[in-house]
Amino acid sequence: MRTNDVIRQSAKNALRGFWGTMVISILATIAIQSVLSSILGTVGLNAGISGSQTWIDFILENFINFAFTFGLSIMGLLLVRDSRVKLSTIFLVFDRRLYPAFFSLNLLNVFVNYVLGLLIFLPQFVLSGFNQYLELVLSFNHGFSADRSLLNQSIAFVISLVISVILFLFLSQIISGIFQIAIYLRYDYPELTLGQSLKQAWRLLKPSLWQYIWLQISLIGWFILGLLALVIGVLWANAYAYALNAAFYEALKEDQALTVS
Repeated sequence: MRTNDVIRQSAKNALRGFWGTMVISILATIAIQSVLSSILGTVGLNAGISGSQTWIDFILENFINFAFTFGLSIMGLLLVRDSRVKLSTIFLVFDRRLYPAFFSLNLLNVFVNYVLGLLIFLPQFVLSGFNQYLELVLSFNHGFSADRSLLNQSIAFVISLVISVILFLFLSQIISGIFQIAIYLRYDYPELTLGQSLKQAWRLLKPSLWQYIWLQISLIGWFILGLLALVIGVLWANAYAYALNAAFYEALKEDQALTVS
């Protein structure tokens, strides 16, 4: 397996001469999404629909916006393969031959992350609220002498919340990696079913899981620099991230001599 340094260099080489194309493509997707949100939001307000913006955001994110994100991922893959790309590539996923497969992949991704959040955070908040309620009830006849106990519980809650956030970020990053590779697989092998693409993605990622995690952590510095560069630098950080993930996928395929069954 190539080292992360080699993968990073592959991503930079792929972007050479195409940084502008990627950045403009990312800007175009942001502009299109903003315009659509504004138009549909105005229509919802004029129609007097309660909570219209929430529904509009949900529909846009899960029926339209995801396709632009997937399109940018595929654009990064094409660049790594030395293919020329152009702005229209961001609309690639809207092709009727591709959209259903990627739409189902996105919905499953949303559902899995939603369930993960519930499993990690909901029990903690429920138990914390129940414990504090029980402590108040049991100490009622003692003049609310449980202040220190409640304070200790609050500290314990904060600590457990931090641990839960770290756990959620770690697990969600693994899930993100699986689905990211599944995007490339479904583009490369359209005959794969949803389940097969995810199974193959996990098979590819599992041996190099920690390498993938460290590669994602290395992107934090790029985004910090992007924020410091009047925020607009985040566009270049995103362009690099798309190319980097694609280069990692290519390295996985080469290392494991991928055969699809």
